[in-house]
Amino acid sequence: MVIGVLKRYPASIIQGESRGKNFNAVPREILRRGFADCTVHKDKMRGGENSLAVNITRPRFSGLDEFGYSSYVAYPSIPSMGHFYEFHLKLTFANNVSALRNNLILFSGQKGQGISGDDFFALGVRNGRIVHKYNLGSGLATITSERLNLRINIHTVHFGRYLKNGWLKVDGQKRRMATSPGPLVGLNTFSQLYLGGYEEYTPELLPAGSRFQNSFQGALKLLVAMNVGEGQRAGQCQDAMWGSVVLTRAAWSSARMEAPVWTLDPPFSALCSEKVSFCDAEHIPPPNCARGATCVPLPDGYTCQCPLGSAGLFCQQAVSISDPFFSGNQSSWMSFPPINIRHRTHLQLQFQTLSPEGILFYTARYLSSRLGDFLSISLSAGFVQLRYNLGNETIILQSPKSVDVTGMRWHTVKAGREGSRGFLILDDEAVTRNSSEGTTTLDVSTNIFIGGVSLLNAVPPGVTEKEPVGFTGGIREVIVNGQDLELTETGAIDGVNVGDWDGTACGYKVCLNGGYCHPAGRSSFRCICPSLWTGSRCQQSVHCVNNLCQHDSVCVHNITSASYSCMCSLGWIGTYCEQEVKLRTLRFTGNSYLKYKDPKYNSRNLMFTELSLNFSSSAGDGLIFWMGKAESEDNDHLAVGLQDGYLKFSVNLGERTALPLVYQNTFCCDHWNYLSITHNRTLIQVYVNEERVIFEDIDPFERYVALNYGGVIYFGGFELNRDVASVTSGVFTKGFDGSIKDVFLYQDIRALEFLQTSEGFNVYQGKE
Repeated sequence: MVIGVLKRYPASIIQGESRGKNFNAVPREILRRGFADCTVHKDKMRGGENSLAVNITRPRFSGLDEFGYSSYVAYPSIPSMGHFYEFHLKLTFANNVSALRNNLILFSGQKGQGISGDDFFALGVRNGRIVHKYNLGSGLATITSERLNLRINIHTVHFGRYLKNGWLKVDGQKRRMATSPGPLVGLNTFSQLYLGGYEEYTPELLPAGSRFQNSFQGALKLLVAMNVGEGQRAGQCQDAMWGSVVLTRAAWSSARMEAPVWTLDPPFSALCSEKVSFCDAEHIPPPNCARGATCVPLPDGYTCQCPLGSAGLFCQQAVSISDPFFSGNQSSWMSFPPINIRHRTHLQLQFQTLSPEGILFYTARYLSSRLGDFLSISLSAGFVQLRYNLGNETIILQSPKSVDVTGMRWHTVKAGREGSRGFLILDDEAVTRNSSEGTTTLDVSTNIFIGGVSLLNAVPPGVTEKEPVGFTGGIREVIVNGQDLELTETGAIDGVNVGDWDGTACGYKVCLNGGYCHPAGRSSFRCICPSLWTGSRCQQSVHCVNNLCQHDSVCVHNITSASYSCMCSLGWIGTYCEQEVKLRTLRFTGNSYLKYKDPKYNSRNLMFTELSLNFSSSAGDGLIFWMGKAESEDNDHLAVGLQDGYLKFSVNLGERTALPLVYQNTFCCDHWNYLSITHNRTLIQVYVNEERVIFEDIDPFERYVALNYGGVIYFGGFELNRDVASVTSGVFTKGFDGSIKDVFLYQDIRALEFLQTSEGFNVYQGKE
């Protein structure tokens, strides 16, 4: 039996491993006229004795014919594509404009049904650019190449995906990356693999995002990576890892042939659908990755990506991380939750390096090759570089001296930005500054990456001077805007292939207050403490041992007098905080705070705020109250304090803090003053002793009008471990030293009662 190719014959005549539109049976006499020919023969495939393998030697693809039908070939679905696929193609396009306009090259997938999302991957060409798209059921990922160089006759395309991360490389262009959105990581496609087009081609039948208007016009050679190898089950074929479909362009041999001629060699069925991945549980032997490690398939085996707290070839060893060690060769990295660095970024790092290249710190708006706002600290040829982009250009600051790359010296880097002004300090020896006009905010949303990035190919150009690589060496301290990152296996939220710098439980911050850490085996340690400190980590003053402080109070040592005092929790006073007290007048000492939680917050009108109180001050500087959550500098707030004896007011309704308002009249000497402040949309009014002293519209355009204070009001300062200047971005510098009483909120008829809905320390009963 001989099968040829002629348009508009029923495709169902072909009964082989592949099928296609316009690949139809014709009489032998037609073949003798010079049309395409092919042979069909029986083959002992796993499908049974009667399965037919079709060897089409001269089929042709012509895009859409005059009846609107698409030329295509359909092959059995590729197995084991759930987590990985990879394709190599060589393409040449037909010599017409429509071949590069909007054409589908490769597709497999289906539209979502019910609550399930679309699952597909597709390759096409659109407006002269190659496009790789895929959807794992929770959102579309798109990777687009640069415009094709039409001087190149044969284009090479390499694309694929591993879990959520996809890539595309075309000709000599730079490899591009994307990450699919949502939580899903597996591709569930049950359709055949369509090459050149789609049966009964109607774009609306395809999943959203995979729709191209026309079929492919041109010629290609396709190699399909199956991610298989040794260890097949009994009865499996022994083909190589790569199956291929070869489509070579031939001469335009007949005036009746308006499309190129193609050859398929070998049949696609040679891919052997029974093979399994090295990382498949059914592989013999199965992968040995332990402790929750991720198996990553390689062409000749697999490797294990070890989660934090494990190490070894198969991640079989438990590791305690105190000072993390990163290896660029193993793509090490750790990640931490985002920290607000929008208006200012102050970083401090300590590191030792064994390589002149590598990423130390990175956060960005997108974890993809798409360029957006970012900030990075990296090594380039041994020099420290700070790079950041606020949306207009990339600013680069470089240290004047290089670092030691032998791993024998700890270096300290202080770097960051205030608005658009950047600074970089290496080992306190030099400072480099730069500035950029325009945008002053850094809008990032990814996690903070230390020592590398989870996907280096997702780092866009410009983040590093050369190709991005992971850091090789140790990092023992990272402080971001005053927040000390816990560089341990439990402090980070994620990471892979991270070891410990010296292999012991001793780390830079294990022993506190100048204590010396002495390792005791690989997993324990002993701190040798200075004379004034004790405890397992030298965390307790010797003067506070067996202290008598009660009711959750804090023992504060006094080195000068070799004694201690008790800092009482709210509602308690006395030498040992043993006396309960009702607080009608709150007395703050400059090292005090009270945090009030408004039980009526959900019923408040946030576009109109009113707060009044009586205050007396004993010092010229200090925060009187801060109405807002104070978790980041972008949180809404309404605040009042003293600076140089003058009243200072700060407001943020959503964008950023407006310029502080100041009433230049001195307040001092413990005299009582009545203060009332109202916020009505964007209008701020302040009354002092019944006299209106401020009347200001902070935003006439009313972009933000509500004060979303989260039901939290701080009086006198913030928690004991939070510095007033840091929390308020320097608007206020100290805690309040003075007294507050008669606090009324909104139109409430009763003054606030603090003991039942508040927490605090070091607040005393003041004089009436």
